[in-house]
Amino acid sequence: MLNRDTVVAFAVCFLTLFGQTGLMASESGGNDAVVVIIQGTARIYAKEATTGLLLKKGDRVTKDQEIAVAERSRIELKFPDGTEMRLSEKSRLKMNELAFNKQTDRKNVKVGLSAGKLWAKVKKLITPDSSVEVITQNAVAGVRGTVYRINVEDDKSAMVKVYDGSVYVSNPQRNASKPIDKAIMPHEVSGPHEIPKPVHEVSMEEWTVIVKAMQQITISPQGVASKPQDFDPKADADDWVIWNQERDKETSL
Repeated sequence: MLNRDTVVAFAVCFLTLFGQTGLMASESGGNDAVVVIIQGTARIYAKEATTGLLLKKGDRVTKDQEIAVAERSRIELKFPDGTEMRLSEKSRLKMNELAFNKQTDRKNVKVGLSAGKLWAKVKKLITPDSSVEVITQNAVAGVRGTVYRINVEDDKSAMVKVYDGSVYVSNPQRNASKPIDKAIMPHEVSGPHEIPKPVHEVSMEEWTVIVKAMQQITISPQGVASKPQDFDPKADADDWVIWNQERDKETSL
């Protein structure tokens, strides 16, 4: 029969191990996005999986997983640094890369939007080697800290609207051929152009455009970008925009 001291010793060991297990579980989710709001239904798919699981508030989304939002549904994700991304109905978003380093403030996030609408409120990037990019079939949108949204239409054309800060948008061909040097950020251009040597030899199909606050661009299914144009915020204020702007006011970076 165990005496009182032995029971107490076992209890202390159990609580210590339990606490360490909980800490390890918490730390293991340090690179994950967390579902903070879900209205309606959304499913999460593991890599190459054909059957998804229903998402609920508090669930974690990890690298290589994909979210599919149902009709009349919305979801908000929060990343470890405080960055927020929201998805409208009939949207699909894949987590291609999620990496956060609390010690150095470095972060590298790449998400793939294949359908629907995404609203992003990105916390300012501290280090020059950090990046946050949203990738569509024909465009890559990268930021240093801003508020913007991207729509991907059924024909795979895309629209980028910036509400605060600025966004550099390039085509996937350029992005794949040579990563953008964060020390030399892309300069503003009027449209597709050829970059002179010795920076990088490119064809006329490769382009980078800077979109400033209250501007928008569209990218055709063939990957042709329009010139940045101002947009009317009042005409732009539909239910999706208003909901996101209200959420932005409720949260702070």
